[in-house]
Amino acid sequence: MLTVTDIMTTDVCTIRSSAKVTQAIALMQAKHVRSLIVEQAVQGGAYGIVTERDIVYKVMAKSADPLHVMVCEIMEHNCIAIDSTLGLLNVAKRFAEANIHRAPVVDNGQLVGVISITDIIMKSNVEAIDLPRDWAQKVQVALRHKRLCWGEACELEQESEVAREVLEKLHTEVVQ
Repeated sequence: MLTVTDIMTTDVCTIRSSAKVTQAIALMQAKHVRSLIVEQAVQGGAYGIVTERDIVYKVMAKSADPLHVMVCEIMEHNCIAIDSTLGLLNVAKRFAEANIHRAPVVDNGQLVGVISITDIIMKSNVEAIDLPRDWAQKVQVALRHKRLCWGEACELEQESEVAREVLEKLHTEVVQ
């Protein structure tokens, strides 16, 4: 059985909560990521997360100046941390219950990675999860379309949609 350790992303981009949103945008662009893990404000404290969506909805849509807004003002506080030894079905259930798409991975209180719904779909063997045949076909079709789609935004949107559908199915199976 695959665990979080098997598929998580270990190259985690972090930022301080006191950083300006412009710094977060620059770091996301430089590292080609859609989110940043916000470092613990105090030893043993909770991690946070700031996403592109947070920046768009909480800064840009409100015509706020990203030079004057700090990450701590828009980030998700006390985000759910995932244990590195957790199985993927349990992660899927937690994601579905919390309505989140990514979370920091911790081992003995230390940040060791990040896991997302895209990781679950792209790095695990979906066919081995015993989903109905049409779910595996949907993933395959989405991957084929990904190759035909030009532009990064299109690729991520399709991956996320398939990932959400599969997570909803996994959540239903875990609850039953």
